[in-house]
Amino acid sequence: MKHVSFGRRRGFTLVELLVVIAIIGVLVALLLPAVQAAREAARRMSCGNNLKQLALSCHNYHDTYGTLPWNNDLGNMSDNNIGRPHHLGNPTNKWRNYSWIVTALPFFENQPLYDAIEKDQNYANGSAGKRLALDNLRQDIKETVIDNLLCPSSTNEGVRQNQKSGYRHGRNNLAACTDYVGNLGHIWGGWKDCNAVPSNFVPDPLQPRMFIKTGGNPGTPWVNGDWLGDMPRINGVFTYHGCHRLAQVLDGTSNTLMVFEDMHWRGGNNVAYPHDQNTCDDASWISSIGGINTMRNPINNKNKAWLQGPGDRRCHGWSSNHPGGAQGALCDGSVRFFRENIDHVTRYKIGVRNDGMPFEMP
Repeated sequence: MKHVSFGRRRGFTLVELLVVIAIIGVLVALLLPAVQAAREAARRMSCGNNLKQLALSCHNYHDTYGTLPWNNDLGNMSDNNIGRPHHLGNPTNKWRNYSWIVTALPFFENQPLYDAIEKDQNYANGSAGKRLALDNLRQDIKETVIDNLLCPSSTNEGVRQNQKSGYRHGRNNLAACTDYVGNLGHIWGGWKDCNAVPSNFVPDPLQPRMFIKTGGNPGTPWVNGDWLGDMPRINGVFTYHGCHRLAQVLDGTSNTLMVFEDMHWRGGNNVAYPHDQNTCDDASWISSIGGINTMRNPINNKNKAWLQGPGDRRCHGWSSNHPGGAQGALCDGSVRFFRENIDHVTRYKIGVRNDGMPFEMP
């Protein structure tokens, strides 16, 4: 009988196994950035869709009422109207300082939430308003997160601590917030006057004072949010108190920004600490001070010399976690990505609705 001998089956050696593992590791390392980039592209697309929905809701509101959504921050006017003809005084609706976002809720599929706010407000007041919007609303309403108002690339939670009610007043609310704001234009204004950002950028030769703080237009006007007489100085699309019509966007709806990303970062100017990406206290979507901002500050401003103490609400602005820039919706409803290195003159022209200055959209 013949004996058949079988050779011993040879497996992987330890060296071969380590080489295979190393190769797999290299491939994963090469693939991971592509996966992360694809995920960020998807988040950016979703964020852009949110901006577009907000812009379209403003158009639908305009079609219905003939104006863009009303923003109503009346500051803290009680007993201040004596001898001040242009001051807001103490109007009966001064406590109902809701943002334009609240006004527009029915136009981006949030009619039930709008009705709940109105019902709760009227029930508690019994008549024309003696209580602060946000401060005394039902807590479940204050903490209602609206997905359309949050950028998927944001690192902050939808509900955030210590949110203010309005221009001068309000308690430390736990409230749902927004990552998108309406464009006030290129102004210095209450809660929007970051003195660390210089005003002496290289000026346009046609308007050599366009970036200097002025009492009116053209230029970068000072606006006191307490004064109705200052509201006409606002050169953007939204305002502290009141509203505009699209017909007032004289530079054209395709040349003027309507809504843009604002992460409401706390920032900070201490060189020993990284940029604080926690949220300032003016980010609530209900509060009218949270739904608007100036375009005077540079995009993604992390320059320590152009920031003030951490949490200084005056210094945050157009910002996002998208690499290299941030998005905005123009008044024609289109959404664009803007590089953070666009020059100050171009940002001015994008933000101002009525400067009459030609420029090429970046």
